Amino acid sequence: MLERLSDEIQREVEKAIRLKASESRVLDVYATAEEIRRKHAVPEIRLEDIAATVARLGSQYGCAVEFADQHAESRETTSA
Repeated sequence: MLERLSDEIQREVEKAIRLKASESRVLDVYATAEEIRRKHAVPEIRLEDIAATVARLGSQYGCAVEFADQHAESRETTSA
C-alpha cells in the first residue's frame, strides 16, 4: 500500500519534475525518486512511494516515464 507523502516531499517531487521536464521529456522515475529521498534524508519513506508519485506527476506533465532498473546499483556494489 502506498504511503501519502508529506506536503514538503510532494512539492519537491513537483519541483524536480518541472526541472527535469525542462531538460528532457523522458523522466527516469527511480533516479528522480532516489535524488529526492537522499536530498531530504527520509529513509523511512519507501522509494516505491516516492517513485509512484514521480511517475504519476511526470505523466501528468507530459513526460515519458522510464522505469530503469532500480536495483542495478545494489547489484554492482555487492558483486565488487
